Amino acid sequence: MGIQNSNLNEDTIKRILEDNYNIETSKVTKIDRGTANIFEVQSKEKKYILKEFSEGRSEDSVIKETNIINFLKDRNIKVPIYIKSIQGDFYIKFENRIIIVQEYVDGYTMENNTGDYTKTIESAKILGKMTKELKDYIGLEEDGIIEKWFSKESLEKGITKMLDLKSKLNEDNPYKLTFEKDLEDKINMSKDLIENFQFDIIKKMTIMNSHGDYSVQQLIYNDNDETTVIDFETAKKLPIIWEVMRSYSYIDKEAKNGNLNIDTLVDYVKEFSKYVKLNEYDLKYASKIYLIQIVSSPFGYKQYNDNYEKTGLLEFALFRTNLCRYLYKNSDEISLRLQKEISN
Repeated sequence: MGIQNSNLNEDTIKRILEDNYNIETSKVTKIDRGTANIFEVQSKEKKYILKEFSEGRSEDSVIKETNIINFLKDRNIKVPIYIKSIQGDFYIKFENRIIIVQEYVDGYTMENNTGDYTKTIESAKILGKMTKELKDYIGLEEDGIIEKWFSKESLEKGITKMLDLKSKLNEDNPYKLTFEKDLEDKINMSKDLIENFQFDIIKKMTIMNSHGDYSVQQLIYNDNDETTVIDFETAKKLPIIWEVMRSYSYIDKEAKNGNLNIDTLVDYVKEFSKYVKLNEYDLKYASKIYLIQIVSSPFGYKQYNDNYEKTGLLEFALFRTNLCRYLYKNSDEISLRLQKEISN
C-alpha cells in the first residue's frame, strides 16, 4: 500500500496518459503493493503500470533508476521497460509528485519465505548475474550506508532508540512482555558486537554496486521461466555479502521463523559466487555483517505499539528478532561452513 494517499483517480489517470503519452485508456485498476501508488492501466493495444511516488521522491532518484534499468536491459537482465513521455522524459510531475509509466510485466509475485529450494537458488543466480553486470556501471556511490548500517555508531544509536521504546511501551499492548524481552535481547547482542567486533574488517569486505533492496518481493515470475527484477531506487555500493545473506533469509520457506537452513544458505552463496568472487572476509563475517544491520533496529515494534492494526509489521519485527538470535548463536558455524565449502 502506498505510504501517501493518491492524488489520482481514474479520470485523472486517463487524462494524464492521453496528454503525456498518447495512450488511450480503457480501464484502470489500483494495485496495493509497495510504497508507491500503483495502477494497472489497460489500453486498446496493451497494459501498462503507472506509479505515483510520494512527495519525497526526487527527480534525480528516478533518473538514476531509469539509467540503471536501461543499462541492465542492454545486458540481457530482465527489468521493467520505462515509457518515455511525449516530452522525451521517463517521468512527468503531477501536483508535485513524480509519475512514471512502465510496460506491464505479465507474471506473478511471491510473499516472503514462500520459496522452495529451486526458487531459492534461482534467486541467487539472478542476483549473481545482475551484480556481475552492475560491476561496470559508473555512478553509484556508497552514500554513507556503511556508517548508517554497519558501524559501532549505528549500534549505539540503535540501543538508544530501543531503550527509549522500552520506556514508552503501552500498558495495554498485548505483546508488551514479548516486546520487552525482544528489545532487551537485541540491546544485549548490540552491546556484545560493540565490544567484540572489529569494525575495520568491513573495509576489507567486497564493496560493490548492488540493487540495495533485492529480495523475493522485487521479483516478478512467469510461466516462461523469465523472472523480472524491479525497484532499483536504493541501488548503491554495499558490502555485497549483506545483499546475499538478506535475500536468502527473505525467500527460503524454511527460514520463515528466522531459523536458517545452513545447507541451503551455503548452496545459495555458492550459486551467487559463480558470478561474483567473494573474499575470505565476506565468507567469514557474512552472518555478523547482516546481524549488525538488523539487530539495532526497532522497526515494526514501534509501529505496532503506535497502531495495533499494523499486524504485518508486528510479524516482520518478530521474524527479524528471531533471525538476529539465530545469526548470533550460529555465526561461527555459518562462517566455518562458508569458508570450507566455497572457494575464494
